[in-house]
Amino acid sequence: MSDINLKKNSQYKRWVKTSFFIVLAMALIQACGGPKIPEGARIIEDTPTRSIPTQTPYVTATVPGGSVLTATAEALQTHQGAVRFMSYNIQDGGRDKLTEIISALQAYNADVLAVQEANGWGADDFAIAKQVAGDLGMEYVYCNADAASVDNNGNTYDLVLFSKLEIKSSETYSNVANCLVRAEVVTTGGASVQVFATQLFHNFDVDGCKNVENIVKAMEPFIGSQAILMGDMSLPPPGVIMGYSTSEIACPPILVDAGLSFFADVSQIDHMWVTQSMQDVQSYILPKVSAEPFLPKNVMRNLSDHSPLAVDFYFP
Repeated sequence: MSDINLKKNSQYKRWVKTSFFIVLAMALIQACGGPKIPEGARIIEDTPTRSIPTQTPYVTATVPGGSVLTATAEALQTHQGAVRFMSYNIQDGGRDKLTEIISALQAYNADVLAVQEANGWGADDFAIAKQVAGDLGMEYVYCNADAASVDNNGNTYDLVLFSKLEIKSSETYSNVANCLVRAEVVTTGGASVQVFATQLFHNFDVDGCKNVENIVKAMEPFIGSQAILMGDMSLPPPGVIMGYSTSEIACPPILVDAGLSFFADVSQIDHMWVTQSMQDVQSYILPKVSAEPFLPKNVMRNLSDHSPLAVDFYFP
């Protein structure tokens, strides 16, 4: 009997040791193998998404269908420790939806924001641009587009770059249609980032890649530093050819050859491109509106024919 008990005890000990190492291995895999994303997003991703009443000043009752955020959105909204860069084409100056657009921009709570098709925002001494900047608590740089293309009201397709961060210097470029803006912003940790924002005129069959080449020339002095290019570029992502002309397909490789990396897009033509120094910074791409909306999907669809594109960068 004693030999049987000894064998059982030995088997039990081996089983306990094996189980311990299996549990330890699983814990290490979970700790080291998963993607690095903001803590708030990680917690929320383990929680069923639900609609909750807005408890922050970011979204007001002006939003059609009620002011609600998803649980995921509320966690991501704060983006503590990160700088949020965002690009959004609001379509023809926002038309009659400016109040709702401002609410959507407040919901995304970006630190640096590029707004394309700010048509008419420069009228009356930049009245609309100033209103939006005040509501968002941001400074801005305004780009008056050339008159090569106008909307039904005769307004040019202007661009505004807003920032909650200090704008150390800025300039606009006249050789890129519709617009190209550069602003040097400084993070709270002292990091300097060159932010380029654009909306390209889509007549590539006539102009070729001239505008993209001029963007590269403007960015060349900053390729070795932290720099980002974002906006409605009217171009496919690198390697995408279906549905695009030969002249359009030829342009993204120019950006790649200049040392820029294609970072994210929400509808193929809304892009972010970054230098290697930015690529090396930990980042998190916010989910698409169709997947994890900050605001109800029907609200965002009603505001513009584009979706917001936002990325959080965690500078050291």
